[in-house]
This record gives sequence, structure tokens and C-alpha cells, in this order.
Amino acid sequence: MTPASSPPIERILATGVRRLLQWGAPLSAVGLLIKAPAPGEGLYTYSLVHLVLVQVATLALVLELAPLTDKPWFAHLHRPWLASVASLIAAVVGFSALLTLATSAAARYDPSLQFLQLLSSMDIAWVVAALYIGTRRMWGRGPAVLLGSALLVGCVVSIAIYLKVVGFTEAGGWQVD
Repeated sequence: MTPASSPPIERILATGVRRLLQWGAPLSAVGLLIKAPAPGEGLYTYSLVHLVLVQVATLALVLELAPLTDKPWFAHLHRPWLASVASLIAAVVGFSALLTLATSAAARYDPSLQFLQLLSSMDIAWVVAALYIGTRRMWGRGPAVLLGSALLVGCVVSIAIYLKVVGFTEAGGWQVD
């Protein structure tokens, strides 16, 4: 069986692992070499750049894999397209979570900030993937890229505003009050 003829789930998993290594290894190496700075010394910017990079990698994966949903994978179900799309979104969120966990640990974030990055990453990943896939199906790839990218930016901006208001602990953790 050639890669192009393999079942969609296998292709998603194989592509996801390959892209996880392609993005995760370099980003983790950067994190190991350039530890997250302390609050007031650039942690805010560092954490937002990190989140953007993870989400760009996640969106790139969605763009690459979304064509697999053009033909439903679960023909025996009542809504096969929905099951196919939900499966792809779940895989994309898993990719985003694993990439975030590895790179947050490499950057040596405080555990609470690692958790915030994970929550933010997973939230952004599912909503951007869902919007991209739905828009692609209704209006095509161009509008889907535009709307998915705009939502990604909007989500990161909302996290940036949140972090400006909430701030960090002295140790660089997520300030939760």
C-alpha cells in the first residue's frame, strides 16, 4: 500500500508524527538553548511567540490534511463527513498538545505556565481547525486560510490581553487569583 492509498487515519497519524518531529525537535532545541526569560525580562513576548509558532505549525498540519475529509471515511455512519472531520480535529488538537508540552518543557516554563500554554494551544487548535475545515468545504481553500489565520491571530491577541491583565508570578508562573 502506498502512502497516498493508505487509510486516512494512518495518513493523519504518520503525517502528524513526521510534522511533530519536524517542528518539535527544532523548537525544543531552541527552548533548551534559550531558556524562557524571567517576568519583566521578556517572558511575556517569549510565551506569545512560542504560542504563535505552535499554532502556525498546527494550522500548517490542518492545511495539509484537510483534503482527506473530501471523501468521508466512515460511510456506514449517519453523518460520515462529520465523523471524518471530528477525527481530524481530534488528531490536530493532539498534535498541538504534544508540540506544546514538549516545547514548553524545553523552555523550562513554570509548570503553571506550561498548563496555561497547553490550555491555550488546545483551545486555539480545535477552533481554528474547525473553522478552516468548515470554511474550506463551503467556500474553498482561499477563504478558509484567511478566516483560519484571522481566528488564530484573534485567539493569540486575546491570550496576550489576558496575560497583560493577569501577569506572571515572580517565579514566572501563571498568575491565578
